Amino acid sequence: MERINKEFVDRSMRELSKYGQILDIGGGEPFGKWLRTYKDVFSSCVFKTFDYDASTGADIVGDIHAIPLPDSSVSAIICSSVLEHVRDPLKAMAELTRILKPGGSIFVYVPSIYPYHARPGHYPDYWRFFDDTLREMFKEYEHVQIEKRGGYFLALSFFVPQQHRLRWILNPFARILDKIFSTQKRNTTAGYYVYATRS
Repeated sequence: MERINKEFVDRSMRELSKYGQILDIGGGEPFGKWLRTYKDVFSSCVFKTFDYDASTGADIVGDIHAIPLPDSSVSAIICSSVLEHVRDPLKAMAELTRILKPGGSIFVYVPSIYPYHARPGHYPDYWRFFDDTLREMFKEYEHVQIEKRGGYFLALSFFVPQQHRLRWILNPFARILDKIFSTQKRNTTAGYYVYATRS
C-alpha cells in the first residue's frame, strides 16, 4: 500500500473501530489480505464478514443486491475491492446504505485504471470507477472523503508484466514520477479510497 494511502486507510480504520460493530463486505474469512494489519485495531469490536460464497467462512452469506439484514442494523462497513465484481454496483451501494445506521460510516475501495482481475469460477470483473461515479454512489452521504490511489504513473505500473512481484520498486518509482508531474491533480488513478458517513 502506498505511503499516503496507508495514512488515509490507517485513519479510516481507527475511525471505524470507534463504532464497535463492523461488517466486512466480501471479506469471507475475517481479517484476510490487507485487513490482517488492522486486526488489533478492531480487537474490541464485534467484527463480522459477509460474502456470497459460504465456502469462504463468512459469518453472513447472501447476495449483496439483497443483503439479508434489517434496515439500519450495521454501525460501520468495510467494502474493499468488491463493487467492481458485482452485477449492479449502484443497487449494491443502495443495499449498503440501507443496512447502515444513520450516522454510521463506510469505507470503500474501488479500482479505476486497473487490469482485469476476475477469478474464473468464483467471480467476474465488470466495472471501473471514476470521480463522477463516486459522486453518484455517495450522494446520500455526508463528510465524504475521497483519496486517489496514486496518479497516472502508478496506474500505468499495474500493467507492467509480473507487476505483483515488482511492487517494491514500482510503487516508489511511480510515486516519484506522479509527484514530479503532479498527476494526482488529474483524473487518472489506479483506484479510489472513500470514507463517508450516512446522513
